[in-house]
Order: sequence, then structure tokens, then C-alpha cells
Amino acid sequence: MRIAAIVNPVAGRRKAGRKWPLLLQSVGSLAGEVDTFWSRYPGHCVSLAASARRAGYDRVIAVGGDGTLNEVLNGLWWEEKGRMPSLGMVPFGTACEYVRNFEIGRGMSGRFQTAVGESAARVSLGLCRYRVGDRLEQRVFAMVLGLGFDAEVVHNFNRLGFTRSCWLSYAIGALVAMRNMRPFSLEGAVDGFRFQVDTLFFGALLGQSIAEGMKIAPRASPSSDRLEFVRVSPVSPAGLLLEILRAYLVGINNNTRTTTRLPGRRAEIGSRRPVRFEADGELLGMTSAVAIELIPEAFSFAARKVKSRSPNSNEKVMVL
Repeated sequence: MRIAAIVNPVAGRRKAGRKWPLLLQSVGSLAGEVDTFWSRYPGHCVSLAASARRAGYDRVIAVGGDGTLNEVLNGLWWEEKGRMPSLGMVPFGTACEYVRNFEIGRGMSGRFQTAVGESAARVSLGLCRYRVGDRLEQRVFAMVLGLGFDAEVVHNFNRLGFTRSCWLSYAIGALVAMRNMRPFSLEGAVDGFRFQVDTLFFGALLGQSIAEGMKIAPRASPSSDRLEFVRVSPVSPAGLLLEILRAYLVGINNNTRTTTRLPGRRAEIGSRRPVRFEADGELLGMTSAVAIELIPEAFSFAARKVKSRSPNSNEKVMVL
């Protein structure tokens, strides 16, 4: 199997750049099976991944965080030449939420062996088409597309130079976002179910948690045939903070007065004013119109298996 590793050297506060060579040294002969390519600027992983697909690699490993994974996935997906390789990940980033959905081994050596191993799970991905200014663009995402509050938190991390290192740092970033964030109006449809609501956050998820373990979608899974659409209704800053802490500490396993969910395969939504949005933790800009759809069993991800979803037999369909 021909394997390419695309390394984002600044991921994880430059941890990926420092530790990837040391990891290769530690795995002995396995290192010889991997060709390493280093990204040099934001977005470079996209073109490196496209080149890897054209070159006929069987597996491409993203070395970094969820943002690195998103760039690599988009580079592979939109390249038309060559067969779609399987995708692996060695997590070194400040946010490595996607791999929480899989069993990939313990320690860097174990995760490396999983990334280069034969085992792979067939997983779905999300596709979004959106308007930014007068342009129509499209992108795939592995785990989450979020509009509103979560994107504002990411924006504040980037603007203020915060480190996304743990749930506490996210909570601090959330407090900053609460000062400027206002509810916004959404209207649209999920699988034909029409709605018009005011909200603080609207997201499409293929994983149970976001932001370093904030569990808001217990029935979501990369192997699912449905996206989990999550809405957070307008609430006071104190109420929102309590909901965030609850999601981190115990998870939100049922619909609440603040957080509601609905499974579906596609959605078309619009906002009366542009709102900030992100994919897999990476800001995409401001938009007022997004179309989202699930692509089932889109690619193979190097993992021993997908973790089971949380049991949730009492979940009710949300009323937007």
C-alpha cells in the first residue's frame, strides 16, 4: 500500500512539526512505508492532497488537527483524476474531535500503526453549498458544519490568539462570544420539514461532540445514514453557559428547552442577515444561504472500528 502523510507543521502549537520526525524514528521500519509532504501555508494541504490522489497513493494521512483533516479531505474529494484513496489521521492539533468517533489505538505509536494499517471503516461526509458575497462555493466536511455561536467562538480564538487546548479554553472563548453574539433568524427545510426560527447556533453533525468533547449530538456518527441537525435557541448568557457546561460534563442526551435536534439527509437554510460559519473548526466566512446534504459511505477512514453511538431511546423529534 502506497501511503502519503501530509503534515501541517504549525498544528497543535507547532507540535506536529516537532514530533512527526520523532514519531517516524520510533516506529522503525514502518516509517519507510510513508512518504511525507509538509504544508507551507494555509490551504496548502488541499493542493498536496490533490497531488497525492493524482499520484495514485492508496492512503493519505492527515497529520495535525481537524482543520488539517478538512483540508486534506477537500483536496482528495474535489480532485477528479485518480482513485479516491482511504484517509487516515495522526492527531497532533489543538482540536482533534473527529478521531473521538473511532477506535484508533493508544499513544502516538499505536495511532500511527492504525493510520498505516489495513483496517478501515466506510464513513459518510457532509456537503455544503453556500453563498459568500456574490460567489457560490462548495465544500465537504467530515464532522460538523456550524452557523452562529460556535463559529463566533472560533473567530474569537483566532482574533485574540487563544489556545484551543481544552474544554475550559472553549468556555472562556464562549464567554467572550456572548458579549457580541445576537440571535439570528433562520428559515428553510430539513428533509422537507419547513421551519422559521430564531437561534444562536445551527449545526449539521456527523459526530457526537464538538469543541474538545462538548457532547451535543449523541446519536450522530460518521457511519450514519443521517446528519444530526442541532439548534440552540436564544437564551441568556448564564443559561447558555450552563448548557455548555452540561454538554461537557454529562452530555445533552435528550432535547431540552435550549437544545433540540432532528435527523435528516439534507437541509436548505437561509438567514435574513449574513452569519459567521465554520466547517470542522475552520472558519469559512459569512453567509446568508447554505444547502447541506449527506453523502453516505463516501470514503474509507483508517480505524479499528467506529465507536457505538450513545443509546437514546427517549429522544423526541425536535419542533423547530
